[in-house]
Amino acid sequence: MYKKYIKNEQFNFQINRFMEPYQTNITVQEEIATGVKKITDQESWFATWNKAAQNAETKDRYDLASAYYQMADFFLSEHDPRKLPTYNNFKQNYYKSIDTSMIKFDKVPYGVGAMPIAYIKRPNATKTLIFQGGFDSYLEELIRLTFQQNLYSQLTEYNFILFEGPGQGEALRSGIPLTHKWEKPVAAIIDFYHLQSVDLIGMSLGGYLAARAAAYEPRIKKVICFDVMYDMADAMLMRMPGVEKILNQLDDPAVQEGLNTKLVYLMKKSVDFAFTMGKGMDITLTKRPVDFVLKLRKYTMAGKLDQIQQDVLLLGCTKDLYVPAETTAKEAAQLVHARSITTKVFTEQSGGERHCQVGAKPLAAKAIISFLNETF
Repeated sequence: MYKKYIKNEQFNFQINRFMEPYQTNITVQEEIATGVKKITDQESWFATWNKAAQNAETKDRYDLASAYYQMADFFLSEHDPRKLPTYNNFKQNYYKSIDTSMIKFDKVPYGVGAMPIAYIKRPNATKTLIFQGGFDSYLEELIRLTFQQNLYSQLTEYNFILFEGPGQGEALRSGIPLTHKWEKPVAAIIDFYHLQSVDLIGMSLGGYLAARAAAYEPRIKKVICFDVMYDMADAMLMRMPGVEKILNQLDDPAVQEGLNTKLVYLMKKSVDFAFTMGKGMDITLTKRPVDFVLKLRKYTMAGKLDQIQQDVLLLGCTKDLYVPAETTAKEAAQLVHARSITTKVFTEQSGGERHCQVGAKPLAAKAIISFLNETF
């Protein structure tokens, strides 16, 4: 169940996201309730959760320490000297908390760097499922979801390839910025493992990235948008009424400067917007907010959904922090050549009404498992 921990919408969403495994743990919930009272900005956010992580680590609660470290890491810029140590603490504690004997860790060369892979093989598997995140997810989040949400135990015909691609995690730190041409990193993985066909899940921004890959990579046979994202600009700028008109004028340097000034001002006023712009600049290796916005124009499925010929599952929700509620229907209507289209929109009544069903992740997992097992 999605909970109200703190008034700030972005802070509240991320607490629900990262602490989802502890929804029913009374002790942890009390720790969170105490912690949020100290949070007023991104600095107090870091201090609160970093201290909670250190306390959990001293008690050998590596799983909990990892979750707290990931929250502490979340709003830190890639240029912040605290970023890498906090990220490393998150990873070290996470892998202390799980059995990795089933996972083969690889690196697939790509561009100037490499993409980290977690390859989970199963005896007698006949299919392969590739699972990717989006704007701000790490490989470890994908591993956690694969096992905790029963994807591995229920999708018995599948091997799993989980990866960080361009602009994500260690792939970003190896020098690879985000790309809208997501079919290229997916193709690199398919080629590396000599696969003939795969199914693909994209989470969050990965919902756009997966759809884009499916439009250009025919070896993808089923694609799952978890959740849908038609246009990255929707997610970044949906709270800026009228900005669409400005986007069409950005070839003018004077308009660029004017928009950049406005964006910098808004970043000072809003934690949510500051995170969105700052993270966007980090993952695209751009210097100014307006440079990131210029990149955004390429991240759209407009004019491309009719190229998708696969079986498609579109997951959406009615109270998404980043995606307009009508996006699922909009995408479905444009999938005119898809082999099949399955949609599921989660509401407050059904549960799962938040982005990527945070707070009710088993509902999304059930839909994904049913779709891939052809029992939807």
